[in-house]
Amino acid sequence: MNTNPDVRQIIRTRLAELHLNMSAVSKRLGKNHAYLHQFLDRGIPAQLPELVRGQLAEILQVPEIILKGEGGPRVRPGLRVPTGGPFITDRMPVKGAGQGGSDGFFPWNGETVDYVSRPPQLAGTTEAYAVYVAGSSMEPRYIAGELVHIHPGKPVTPGAFVLVQLRPESEGETPRAFIKRLVRRTATKVTFEQFNPPKEIDIKAAEVKSMHRIVGSAETSGF
Repeated sequence: MNTNPDVRQIIRTRLAELHLNMSAVSKRLGKNHAYLHQFLDRGIPAQLPELVRGQLAEILQVPEIILKGEGGPRVRPGLRVPTGGPFITDRMPVKGAGQGGSDGFFPWNGETVDYVSRPPQLAGTTEAYAVYVAGSSMEPRYIAGELVHIHPGKPVTPGAFVLVQLRPESEGETPRAFIKRLVRRTATKVTFEQFNPPKEIDIKAAEVKSMHRIVGSAETSGF
């Protein structure tokens, strides 16, 4: 049985909405780089195998049943398909694994390494994600390996705990990121606080690429 052509359009749409590379996703599925290209453009295979379909549904954050092309928006509990908007699931991506030294800096490429349950405070937030804490610089507030939840759209104000992504020092280098508490910021400088050992850290404003607010953690929310 051939897959409903709407399924292929859904996949194309979600790849574009999530800014995902077709070849990269094919490799994440454990296939060769041309797997999705062949499926979408040449109809090979005619239908996605069950294992691949489940993995792809997680990556695209859509209900698996939609990728089967069966009926309308019949959705498993916890999965919602808003009309005219992006798909929202009860899972959210984990971007980056905790690594690095005691200063808490770690390489940041923004790649999804896992999916975890979406906490209630992030319900309906399509850009929400999680990240593992690196190092011990924010103990006892956050410990190494702890999973924290991040809301990119929430305003960042002094006193907030944040995930900060820095611009690469030179072209081609992997950006660095860290978790700290925002103290203050001006047009030229941003000051952060770390807890262990206690100190303030000044970063040039031009070096900060993004600053996203932490809204909770798996330790405190029970997820």
